[in-house]
Amino acid sequence: MTVHFIPYKPDNIIGLDIDGRIDAEDIDRIVKAVDKKLKTEDKLRIYAEVNSWSGMSLRAFINDLKFSLQHLQNFEKEAIVSDRKWLETLAALGNTLFPSIEVKYFTFDERDKALEWVFN
Repeated sequence: MTVHFIPYKPDNIIGLDIDGRIDAEDIDRIVKAVDKKLKTEDKLRIYAEVNSWSGMSLRAFINDLKFSLQHLQNFEKEAIVSDRKWLETLAALGNTLFPSIEVKYFTFDERDKALEWVFN
């Protein structure tokens, strides 16, 4: 298990701590958490700390893509916190491909700034 949840209030925030390779079981757990929150919240925000990421399985990628495309309208913001600079490029690409979701990249030194941004 490489994805751990970081509990936050209010309930429209999903906190994730990612470390390692993401597999289909990780995506299934995230999908269940999102579905549960969508029962009480219309719009969700993601806060993700990516310590290391060694990729994702093909099945995880397909499941994530399918779910994400079905729920684009349910996400407002995503803060990606990492020291992996290529994720900054990925965040910019996400903003271009999915303009309805605001995605920002922050370094670990900017963690407080990322939390403030995703909460407001």
